[in-house]
Amino acid sequence: MAENEQKAAEKKGIDPDVRFRYLGFDYQPGKIGELFKSEEEKKSWVQRIMQRRQRGAGVRDECTLMVPRVAPYEKIVLTVTSVLLVLSLFFPWFSGYKEFQVEQTPTEQQALTDDSGAGGTETPQKDERGFASISAAKKKVEIRKEYASATALGAFGYLGDVLSSGFILMLTGILFLIYMLLCIGLAAYTLYALYGVKGDPDTKAVKLKKILRWNWIPVAIWGFCLIISFFGADYSFNTANTLVQIDKSYGIGTYLGILSYGFYITLFAFIMNAVKAIEI
Repeated sequence: MAENEQKAAEKKGIDPDVRFRYLGFDYQPGKIGELFKSEEEKKSWVQRIMQRRQRGAGVRDECTLMVPRVAPYEKIVLTVTSVLLVLSLFFPWFSGYKEFQVEQTPTEQQALTDDSGAGGTETPQKDERGFASISAAKKKVEIRKEYASATALGAFGYLGDVLSSGFILMLTGILFLIYMLLCIGLAAYTLYALYGVKGDPDTKAVKLKKILRWNWIPVAIWGFCLIISFFGADYSFNTANTLVQIDKSYGIGTYLGILSYGFYITLFAFIMNAVKAIEI
């Protein structure tokens, strides 16, 4: 019988009159005390609220709903990163150096010093006529480095060699071509969302959020190319006189070693834009 009464009470629920006598319910149960010190204070607060409603203000001043989803300084940052995406196409994306040997023939004094030993204390042997003879001269070999770089646009000249090489390198070349196109496309699309989209701030912010999400694609391309570089690939061209970073075959060392600061500027800009999409 007691169980039936308890179930009936649970179905009935809490009395609304009792419900509104408590503050916070389970969070801070208890009866609400007097909110105002006097009736005059209560009337003053009510009057202030009525004045705000007459002005059309439906929320309080500190409400986070009034904070813009894209602040002015964030628009400046997104503008800078978008411009950098385009300008970086003219910066060095790929760089490295060649090594070559230079033989230096020693002078007569250097040869005499080499034959006489350290400090040159011994004199060369002379024949019956008094002439000194040098049987051999040591040649010194110096290794020099010649640095070279290519911009994103300049790399198109090597596209044929890349696409005719092993499958991994060919796939990397195609993906990097898409990456370069995204630098222009996403930069223009982001600037359009910042300054070309019409509507209220929320509408613009939602449109910008959708566009900025696409910046994860080039970041994923870089990561995917890094993973597949572990498998390596053979070249279709002779690597004897190419950059040291090229090595005899393509691999992760080549992938990381040949990329220059111009490419990493674009990668940083893509990450900045993509992260902002999460915040909006």
